[in-house]
Amino acid sequence: MTVALEDRIADLEQRQSRFKLATTGMEGWENYFQSLILQERDYSNDLLTELIAQFHRQILDEVKAMLDAALATRVRGTYQAGVSYTRGDMVVLDGGSFIARCDNPGPCPGSGWQLMAKQGARGIAGPKGERGPPGNIIVGWILDRSEFRITPRMSDGSLGPPLELRALFEPEANAAA
Repeated sequence: MTVALEDRIADLEQRQSRFKLATTGMEGWENYFQSLILQERDYSNDLLTELIAQFHRQILDEVKAMLDAALATRVRGTYQAGVSYTRGDMVVLDGGSFIARCDNPGPCPGSGWQLMAKQGARGIAGPKGERGPPGNIIVGWILDRSEFRITPRMSDGSLGPPLELRALFEPEANAAA
């Protein structure tokens, strides 16, 4: 900030050296026109600075949009011969994923495609773990004759989901007589 302040002071001192201490006569007009010229210069500098900043922002925005479009990846699913692919299209084939390097990349895999990832070989089996506890099994049934429902009783004492059986034993309303 001190550098900017020193620059401003130097600019004001330079302006002051150009003015003549007169408000009337020829020197007064000279001061007046010099003042107008300096104001116009400052306005032009400010305007150009703002225009350049706007132009810079617009260029950055357009370049970013173009890069985003150029580098966009579109997942297209499993590769199919005869389908038209463009640069950035990603396909899967034989356990690998490929991305098109250019428009109309040709058959996959090929020089128009870049391998992104491929399924590796199966690794070495790890050590065998200990056997876990046995799972729950049905050890009995709770019968509810009035509702045509049976509920399983599990080996850990919990109840399983009830089975609704009424539809199996009631006559159908649309049955032929």
